[in-house]
Amino acid sequence: MVHILKIAAVIIVVTYALRLVNAQSDWLVFAGLAVIGSSFYFLYTVLGQIVNQLKSKL
Repeated sequence: MVHILKIAAVIIVVTYALRLVNAQSDWLVFAGLAVIGSSFYFLYTVLGQIVNQLKSKL
């Protein structure tokens, strides 16, 4: 359940960061790209934890 909430949080953060990428200011664009990159890294670690839990149950 916690993993599903984390994945949903990443989706919400990415959709908000896409608004920053479409902004006029360069700083907002770079901030949006940084947020998207960090959220994908967070998603990668969460998916790694899910895979490890599935491996341990098998």
